[in-house]
Amino acid sequence: MGSHGIVAHFIPLSSIEIVFLRTVIGSLVLIIVSIVHREKYLCLKDRHDVLFLFLSGLALGAGWIFLFEGYRTAGVSISTVLYYLGPMIAMLLSPIFFKEKLTKEKILGAIIVFIGVLLLNPNFSGDPSKIYGLFCGFMSGILYAVMVLFNKKIRSATGIENTTCQLVSSFFLVTIFLLLTSGIHIKITGTTWIPVLWIGIINTGVSCFFYYSTIPKLPISTIAIFSYLDPVSAVIFSTILLGERLQLLQILGIIFIIGGVAFSQLYPLLHTKKLN
Repeated sequence: MGSHGIVAHFIPLSSIEIVFLRTVIGSLVLIIVSIVHREKYLCLKDRHDVLFLFLSGLALGAGWIFLFEGYRTAGVSISTVLYYLGPMIAMLLSPIFFKEKLTKEKILGAIIVFIGVLLLNPNFSGDPSKIYGLFCGFMSGILYAVMVLFNKKIRSATGIENTTCQLVSSFFLVTIFLLLTSGIHIKITGTTWIPVLWIGIINTGVSCFFYYSTIPKLPISTIAIFSYLDPVSAVIFSTILLGERLQLLQILGIIFIIGGVAFSQLYPLLHTKKLN
C-alpha cells in the first residue's frame, strides 16, 4: 500500500478519476475471484452486515478521494502519514464503540502523534494549496478511522466478501460523485495503462483483500501497529523515486507520528513481558 502515491504520480488524471479507476478495476478483480471460488455471499442475508459493509465502503471511497487529492496538493509522504492517523483515531474511539481500555500509554502516544502532525507543515500560514492538502490528508485519516470502526461491526462476512462489498460500495459513491461534478470522460493512452492496471489490481484488489480480511479478526491496536508500515515505506519511496524533499521539522514530525503510535502499542507489550 505504501506505493499508492508513487503509482498515482505516473497517472495523468485527476484524483477522483484515479479513485474511480481503482474501484472499478479492483471490484472486477475481486468479483472474478469470487466467481472462480464460488463465493455465496451469505453475509448479504444479514441486514446488520449489509448496513456496515455499505457504510464502511462509503467511508473507504470518500477517504480515497481526499487521499489522492492530498497526494496532488501536499505530496505523497505527508498525505500518507496523515491518512494513517486513521488507526490512531480509531484506537482512541475504541473505548466508546468497543469498550476497549484506553491506557495512559495510548493517551501519551496520541499526544506525541498530534505534536508530529503540527510539525509536518512548519509554514502552515504560507501556501494555501499546502493548507488545502493538509485538510485533505486529515479528512482521509478521519474517514479511514470511520471505515475501521464500521468494519469491526461486521460479524459474518468472509475476507473476500468483506473486501468486494466495500469496493463495490466505494465504486457507486465515486461514480455518483464523478457524474455530479465533471462527468466520466476518462482517456487512457499508451503506457499509462501500466500504472492504471497496477493501482487497480495490485494496490487495490490484492492489497485490500489482504488488509480488510484481517480487520474483523484483530484488535484495533494490532491493526494500528502494522498500518504504520505503510507511511514509512511511502516516505522512503517518495524520497527515492520522486525526489520529494522533506524539511527537518517535517522529518521530525513523521518520526513523532510513527514513534507515538509505536510507543502506545509496543510499550504495554514490552512492560508485560518484563513483568512475566
